[in-house]
Formats: sequence, C-alpha cells, structure tokens
Amino acid sequence: MITDWWGKFESPNEAVGELRSPTKLVAALASSVQERYERSSGKVFRELSEDVRSTAYLQLPEIFSRTALPSTPQSFAPVPDVEMTIRARASAVLAIGALGMESVSYGSENDGELFVNLVVLPGEGRNVLKSKSGMRGHTDAVSFPFRGQVDPNNPSISPSPDFVCLSGLRNPDSVRTTIMPLNRVLEELSVDQIAELKKQQFDIRSQKTFIEGMTLILGEEYTVEDAEILLDVNGATWVRYSHSSIFVDEDVQPAAAGANSAFVAACSKHCESVVIEPGDIVLVNNRLALHGRTDVAGEPGGESRWILRTYGLETSTLTEAQRYAKPSYMLYP
Repeated sequence: MITDWWGKFESPNEAVGELRSPTKLVAALASSVQERYERSSGKVFRELSEDVRSTAYLQLPEIFSRTALPSTPQSFAPVPDVEMTIRARASAVLAIGALGMESVSYGSENDGELFVNLVVLPGEGRNVLKSKSGMRGHTDAVSFPFRGQVDPNNPSISPSPDFVCLSGLRNPDSVRTTIMPLNRVLEELSVDQIAELKKQQFDIRSQKTFIEGMTLILGEEYTVEDAEILLDVNGATWVRYSHSSIFVDEDVQPAAAGANSAFVAACSKHCESVVIEPGDIVLVNNRLALHGRTDVAGEPGGESRWILRTYGLETSTLTEAQRYAKPSYMLYP
C-alpha cells in the first residue's frame, strides 16, 4: 500500500506535503488497507483494531521498505525528507489510523513536531547522557490527563496519547525496547496496594522534554497535585507513570509510598523486550504498558541508532481549545 502511494509522486516534497495532513492521508488509504487485510487474512478488520487497543504492544515487522539513509541526525528535529523516512512516517500514520486514532503531537514538546528522531545527542549534559543510557519504564506525557478526564484548573489541557508509535530506521547494536505490560505488573501487587495507586494522592511533574515548551506556552511547568497512577475505565485499568516524575511523601503517606515502591519492583520483574529493526513499527499502548530501553552504544551521527516516534490518540472527544488550528494534529499545550 505504501509502495503504491509513494509511486504517484514525482518528488519527495510532494509526499511530505501529504504527511502534513495525516487525517486526509488516512481517509484516502484506510479503506484499501482494510480491504487488503480482510481479503488476505479472512478476518474482520474491526476485530483486529479492538484486539490491538486491548494489548500492551504490537510489533509490525518489515512494514515499510529499507532504502538509502543519510547519516543519523544529531537532534530531535527535523526528520530528513528522504524516501525511507517518508515511507516510515506514512506507515506509522496508517497504522495509527487503522486503530481509529489520529496521529498527534503536543505544542510543548519539540516545537510540536509530528515525528521526532530518537537518537544519540552530541555534547555534554543531562539530556546527552539520557540519550545514551537505558530508560526505565514510563508512559509518555505523564502529567497530562487520562483521556476522558478534564483538568479542573485548565480544561484546555489535552489528554496524554493512547499509543506511542516507534518506527525503526537504524539499530546496528540491536538495542532493545523494553515493555512492561500492566496486567502482568498488577499480578504482583496486593489488593490494598492497587487501591492505593488508584487514590488521588500523588504529585506528578512534567517530563523533561515538555518543560521548556510548557514554560513558553503556560508561563510555568505543568504539574498535577493529588493525582492517581491507576484509573479504572470501562472494565480496564489504565496507568500513567514515570520514575522521575511521580512523588509521594513517605512520612505522610506511608501506604502510598509502599504501593509505589511495590509497583516499581513489579515493573522490573515483568519486563519484556523487542528489537526494533529497520522497517519495523512497534505500537506501545500508553494506557496498558510502560516502556523504556536498554543502553545505546555508538557515537552521535553516522550509522548510530535512529528511531522515529509519534503519538496516536482517539480524538473524538477533544474540544477546540485542546487543539491548535494549524497544524491541526498539534494539541495544546
């Protein structure tokens, strides 16, 4: 399908132009994707979408073609406009669209870029070290509300994404993406510990990639007081978590602190991993799993690891205030 789509363009710039309107791209190609899937598999496409929405993650191997790449970028943005990155981005948009979701970004993270490069950064400092070191399990946009919730102090704050979409361009050292399925994690916890994690008693800071943008847009970092880590939604339990962003006073709230520690230990125990090879897409459910990675080897640039990331969100309940007019895929703040 992406091969057919790519073949109609005379230049990469034309293809990039369609990627600026991901909802139009999905509308143009989704029906063909659905028909091809049902014809080849004999299964109902809607059932596939429902299954993926209820699972921790899905790896789609060799979903787009490998073609020549420039040196790995040394910054989050921009994404170079070459054939393989365009195929990767179009495939990600379609994969998210197949779930009945929209590809989105946030204005406060990386200037609202729809796709960002996950790469080793040059220089020194905390962010550079973080780009090389392993990452513990977390959910993205952890301080934002769960979908369906509204921030009482600022109803314009949009929800965190439903899915994190990772597209592989380079992975020469087979760095592993780690995933902690929530259902396995909760099996390790007691009923009382789970109940503590569902209470609105945790303080949540924004993750570092959002703080600079938050300050520019809101005038300060966006934080949440007295929030829950787990939320029951339509018979399922959702999670938001980041080791460096969740705070609870052990002296004042020992039961909550104990439940938090037990949750961290359970995540370490139930850690699955996948290698995202060039051409692969991995969809991580940001409600039902935490994700991280092992250490990244190599120097910046050259042939070092290069993953593209975007987000997917079910947007039917978004208000006008939660979305920028242009580009429409960028959410507030």
